Amino acid sequence: MKEENVIQLQSVFKTYGDNKILNDFNLDIEKGEFLTIIGSSGCGKTTILKIINGLITPDKGKVYINGEDISKVNQIELRRSIGYVIQGVGLFPHMNIRKNISYVPNLIKKESKREISLKVEKLIKVVGLSEDMLNRYPSELSGGQRQRIGIARALAASPNILLMDEPFGAVDEITRKLLQEEISRIYKELNVTIVFITHDIKEALKLGTRVLVMDKGKIIQLGASTDIIENPKTNFVRKLIGV
Repeated sequence: MKEENVIQLQSVFKTYGDNKILNDFNLDIEKGEFLTIIGSSGCGKTTILKIINGLITPDKGKVYINGEDISKVNQIELRRSIGYVIQGVGLFPHMNIRKNISYVPNLIKKESKREISLKVEKLIKVVGLSEDMLNRYPSELSGGQRQRIGIARALAASPNILLMDEPFGAVDEITRKLLQEEISRIYKELNVTIVFITHDIKEALKLGTRVLVMDKGKIIQLGASTDIIENPKTNFVRKLIGV
């Protein structure tokens, strides 16, 4: 594995019954990339994220994070070291925002309570919200605010990798554009490697340093936004980008 590759999927297969989700899937993701993944429903996008953080075990193949075979590491520690943001966030409703964001750092206990508290106060600003939000509960926030808190919580353990599964799919168009701008700013500020799944081709092309187009468990095209737009390799890609 190349030193600059923070994530590598090597000849990965995953099947559910007779349904082949991933079929000899290979992917290298370099440190500091913002990789967006787009494709038809059921093409294996979410399965890739779950395989990267050990929620799903491939039938065959290897997955490496920072050069380490993840099948040989503690799976709980692996997941705690990788930020994961989903559509709908999944905040704990009985905890205020401060406790939600600090949940994983408090579990890991690598930092003092004071250090965690300062980090939480920094992160609430990083995602574009004010400190007075920290004493509120998820039910008191808008959908866009909850999504920002989900991002802050995912960043709280200082991960090098942030996995995002259609994180902006459940918000209105105006909020979505604001969140897109926010995640672009956070990406540039924190230099984290992001793998971002979306159903929106405009979002994929806007955010990604590289864009991966999938269909039926296979990579159809992988490249910079300009490559995808100017040189679509198949009719599937042409239809996707509206050519």
